[in-house]
Amino acid sequence: MLRFDSHYLRQFSLGSLGFLSLSALYPAALLAEQQDSQAITTSSGAGTTLLSPVTIEAGAEGGASSISSELLQRRQASHSGEIFRGEAAANVGGGSRNAQRLYLRGIEANNLNVTIDGAREGRDLHQHRGGLSGIDPDLLKAVDIDPSPAADQGAGALGGSIRFTTKDAQDLLLPDKDRGARAKTGYASADKSYRGSTTAYAMLGQNTGILSHISAVNRDDYRIGEGGTMPGSGGRDRDYMLKLSRIPETNGDESRFNDHELRFSAQRNTFVGDHAYGSIGSDFGDPKLETRQDEVRQERERDTYNFAHHYDPDANHIDWRLNIYRNDNRLKRLDDDSETRALEHGADLRNTFTFHIGDSEHRLTAGADYYLEDGQNNRPDEPDLSHESRNLGLFLQNRMRYGRLGVSLGARFDDYSTEFFDRKLEGDALSPNISTDFEMTEGWTAFAGYGEAVSGSGLIPVGWMQFIDERTNLNNDEPFKAEESSRWEAGLDYESRGLFKERDSFKLNATYFETKIDNSIERDDNWGSPFTVTWPDSRWPGNDRPQDVPKYDDPLVGNVINRDDTLITRGFEIRAAWGYATYDTQLSFMSAETVNEDGEPQGVSRRRGGIGGDRLVWDNRWAATEQITLGYTLTWVGDHTDVPDDEPERDGYDLHDIQVEWLPCGPSGLPGGGEELKLALAINNLFDTRYAEHTSLAWEDNGDYHIRSEPGRDVRITAELRF
Repeated sequence: MLRFDSHYLRQFSLGSLGFLSLSALYPAALLAEQQDSQAITTSSGAGTTLLSPVTIEAGAEGGASSISSELLQRRQASHSGEIFRGEAAANVGGGSRNAQRLYLRGIEANNLNVTIDGAREGRDLHQHRGGLSGIDPDLLKAVDIDPSPAADQGAGALGGSIRFTTKDAQDLLLPDKDRGARAKTGYASADKSYRGSTTAYAMLGQNTGILSHISAVNRDDYRIGEGGTMPGSGGRDRDYMLKLSRIPETNGDESRFNDHELRFSAQRNTFVGDHAYGSIGSDFGDPKLETRQDEVRQERERDTYNFAHHYDPDANHIDWRLNIYRNDNRLKRLDDDSETRALEHGADLRNTFTFHIGDSEHRLTAGADYYLEDGQNNRPDEPDLSHESRNLGLFLQNRMRYGRLGVSLGARFDDYSTEFFDRKLEGDALSPNISTDFEMTEGWTAFAGYGEAVSGSGLIPVGWMQFIDERTNLNNDEPFKAEESSRWEAGLDYESRGLFKERDSFKLNATYFETKIDNSIERDDNWGSPFTVTWPDSRWPGNDRPQDVPKYDDPLVGNVINRDDTLITRGFEIRAAWGYATYDTQLSFMSAETVNEDGEPQGVSRRRGGIGGDRLVWDNRWAATEQITLGYTLTWVGDHTDVPDDEPERDGYDLHDIQVEWLPCGPSGLPGGGEELKLALAINNLFDTRYAEHTSLAWEDNGDYHIRSEPGRDVRITAELRF
């Protein structure tokens, strides 16, 4: 039985929330009706097209959604932590950049398969640094979120996958242009940040384009709601990308003139700032406390090289995709020249066969993926250490449709190995999945799915691996087990046109979900820090140290274990989108809880998962004229009171964001010049609310809990010129 944390929605049933979704959208229908007589044509060329920036995908894998580039630009997202600001099911906790971590339906990103152009992001480097990779949101074409089970999601997808896809030169060219450039500048008040970027792109031939991008942002420590600043939250971002893309043309009916699609990209992202390296203020607690460590100059750097080939010759038996990548993540302490590094090489090869058996249609995807991650720790005057983790995956996924019935059936085989000092976690596992959907009546589809997944890498950041030595207790001398998950979901999709107005478009999705994670491999030390270690007499030469007396010595990790408890995240999610003429609106809501196998509430667990109060996001966009687009986003989070005894209850909050985009000379640009100028204003947290994300880690100090607050009112302005 679900327990809902908020005061206002405590008694709501699923049907009540569905009614709330419709009620929230109905006033929008009236607004659009008033605009009917002066509707204008959108960029898609159809004045009544659904403009929703988040796509709700119905079908056998009905939990997927996508964040578009247009939405990120309207909200003026300036770093990767802001990409999910408008999502109910996916959110980023932690506050400042050195502490941020991503959650999908309550599952932390270490348990997801997160990729940028197919390159897997891998493990954290130290604390939570490196798990949420830096990237300029202006580079993104889309962010695809998929919590539904499937064999072809990639390795380690215990809770699903998140895929970042960057833009090609062809995405940025103005109509009838074969070359161009984009210059952008902006300012944000919360962290007094200045940003600038330049992107150049050109067609090298009929199908081949090249893009180069450079951007820079300089930030101060950000101001929190109601005043005050967050120490150690400033820094500077630098992004670079060079991308070559060969994309076949189409002849209008989507058949290709030339069938080979090729992409090669080289990316670099760096973030430099002064932060606490460990302990309070590093990834938990409020760094304003007197007990925090001194700030350390740090640089986080990612270099990614990626090659992708897609071959689709309009033949039923061939739809080939190959992706090869090299991902190099580094965290440097600039005060002592030490470096933590995760160097990963990987590949993904798959083909989708399309065929018919009687009246049934089949799309069978068969493939393999592989990665080898080398975790390295380099410290001056000490031996360099290296720890390897690898995974070979083989998968089959058949998506079948027979009339009104759809079935997705698959299995994944993983062969894995990870080093822990002189021990290894190694083995193999088979993970099945099945999902089905059935079109009941016109517009209504019921779906359900179940799937399993494994991960053989563990949750320990690369930086901690250097402290494992002969004194470390490795799983009580028992063999390590791979981390395992089981996921199931069920729900309803509804899609219609003409629901409130002729030619409008409406989509509704309601999903109940449950994810269980077993055998999490993590560092488990009672003292909480490797700098203070307590050992029995027998562990020290000469037995000259009294038992349970702290010893301050070189850092080490005391215990690496398979946790014997099960983390369960369960709840339901509702998403609705409606569009008509020049207006679109979307509503997303999630209510969930995180418990153990006995039903007891669990708090936010490092690198595993955590949840907060009920979360609702309502986003609106209106193209008032050809030149002006207006936006408004409401984020409401309920109180979170169902928490363990040793964790604080979390207060709810509500945020109001507004956005304005203005094309002074219209979408066709300046007369005769071919340029396009866009000016934009966004105000996040309009009423300067002081709040903290419920998934931010708390620190207890003499009975008081300290949690890192998020930015207060943030006024952002940007100017963008394309030509």
